[in-house]
Amino acid sequence: MSMVTIAGQSVDADDPCALWQALYAYKLKVLTGEQVEEIEIRSPLTNRRTRFSPGNIAAIEAELRDLQRACDAKSGKRTRFAISGGFRPY
Repeated sequence: MSMVTIAGQSVDADDPCALWQALYAYKLKVLTGEQVEEIEIRSPLTNRRTRFSPGNIAAIEAELRDLQRACDAKSGKRTRFAISGGFRPY
């Protein structure tokens, strides 16, 4: 189990659901004007450090989407997509 610190909160880096919650809390702090500039994820195999600034909401949103997908997959929640088609007369 590798732990990371996000917005002053220690989180298990192997748990996408916990990471999502912590990063969402971080996003709320950024939106309210608090500044946490660096997130570091360490494991025996990797060391990842990411810097966020208050203007980097798009990067936070992208990471939140990825973590939400991983959390859904871990918890067995299925995401369904429908292909729609139809006949259109000219």
